[in-house]
Amino acid sequence: MSETLAPIPNVITEVALRHRLETGSKLLIRCTQTPTRKASTWHGVWTMEAHHPDGSKQMLVTARSRLAGQICVREFKTVTGIVSFLTDGGFTEVSFPVIEGHSVTLSLNTEI
Repeated sequence: MSETLAPIPNVITEVALRHRLETGSKLLIRCTQTPTRKASTWHGVWTMEAHHPDGSKQMLVTARSRLAGQICVREFKTVTGIVSFLTDGGFTEVSFPVIEGHSVTLSLNTEI
């Protein structure tokens, strides 16, 4: 009896994403919930995915999940979270959509 292998999920962790961005991949940021302002902070929901030169795509996921073996899409819930993630990842310019369903694609500027 042959054993069927589970398909490899089309996902990427933050560490792997940073490496792929340094080697030519692009980052797509998608707004999945239009942000609203609460006091001085904007809250919404954004997801990110890597778009590789070979045409493949991978969704950014959390490195760990609460349940062993479960894959969780990484969601950014504040503008501050997006800005922190992008600047920590080496982006020198920050851009992201603020309307549900819209997306923005960014390239890492490796020329300094």
